[in-house]
Amino acid sequence: MARVSQQAMILTSASQISKSEKELHGMTLGSVCSLAVYPNPLLQFNLHLPSYTSAELHRNEYLAIHLLPPTSRSVRLSRIFAKGVKKDKSGKVLDTTKEELKDGRVFHEMTTPFANLKLGQDYHLHNINQDLQIPVLNDVEEIFICKTRNNFPVDHHEIWVVNVIDILTNKTYVNDYTDKSGGILYFNRGFHKLGDTLREN
Repeated sequence: MARVSQQAMILTSASQISKSEKELHGMTLGSVCSLAVYPNPLLQFNLHLPSYTSAELHRNEYLAIHLLPPTSRSVRLSRIFAKGVKKDKSGKVLDTTKEELKDGRVFHEMTTPFANLKLGQDYHLHNINQDLQIPVLNDVEEIFICKTRNNFPVDHHEIWVVNVIDILTNKTYVNDYTDKSGGILYFNRGFHKLGDTLREN
């Protein structure tokens, strides 16, 4: 699969309005695809379990999926949201070497990416209703506001289907991304942008 390029997008999950930035969750996805357009626009993706993001999706049902422009800042954000903080049962942070294996689980997905970001500068809060808000990244092309519809487990993963309920074009926050870029691609352990159009001879 290292030979296959994948769209890199960032998911942020809804939370209760009273939560702090350390309690906001999200992750980088390489599995987002369009499942249907009619009669309802649907997206599909999967998460590795266990995951704080998954728990928030089950609890609050709303999320944002961000289409990133092909910039170095997007690469930085993708790395931040891809980094899981691995802890043992006592809460001690484990290294990614021998200590990480003490509890027998390599992946914990205990991500706290918003601890590295600033409200207002890097993201803002999009209110769903009087109880729920979604952290929305500022420097992105498009934001799909979604509501969960179906999910089912497969081994150590969870496949999600979500309804797109709104699409925000992000030209009012940082940059005017009215031109289509195709987002960023993850391939061979690095991030890339789309190249020239291929034409049939």
